[in-house]
Amino acid sequence: MTNEHSQSTPAPAEQAPRGYVSLADAAHWASVSKKTLVRYIGQGLRVHQARPGSKLLVRLEDIRAFLKPRQAKGVDLGKLVDEVIAKVRG
Repeated sequence: MTNEHSQSTPAPAEQAPRGYVSLADAAHWASVSKKTLVRYIGQGLRVHQARPGSKLLVRLEDIRAFLKPRQAKGVDLGKLVDEVIAKVRG
């Protein structure tokens, strides 16, 4: 994931620790829904919570690390098409 996300600076009272972003900003950066991000948290994505009841925060690097082993391997579409055509031609 190489897309860059420029987030607006939150008000000082809401300032996240350096390197952390809100779930909404993280979901936008990762091009997934907030619901999907919450599912990732249930599957082991690391989160930060300053105190009980405060909002959850994540590091973008943690999202990268979480998603890396889950990325689909590249597919050679040309090879797949050739195989299908060969089977159809019999």
